[in-house]
Amino acid sequence: MTLEGVESLVFNRYGEAARLAGNINVHLEQAGFENLGISERPDLVILNRSEMPAVLVEAGFINTDADNELLDARFQEVARAIAEGILATVWSA
Repeated sequence: MTLEGVESLVFNRYGEAARLAGNINVHLEQAGFENLGISERPDLVILNRSEMPAVLVEAGFINTDADNELLDARFQEVARAIAEGILATVWSA
């Protein structure tokens, strides 16, 4: 199975973390990635032990040449897109 794009993982699909994930995904989509959405993953320790909203962003899949090229060519833009998704969430609170 080959995936390409961006997917964000959250403890549950409701609340601040899901809103944060959605904002990050939108900004990464604007940077050129396909938006694969948000997945609920309560089994991940990094998400279920966090005391604050937490998102695990999967931006670009290693088995996809197009994603690797996009990440290499636009690394700063990708980092900025993640930051802008975070800021969009914080500023709208």
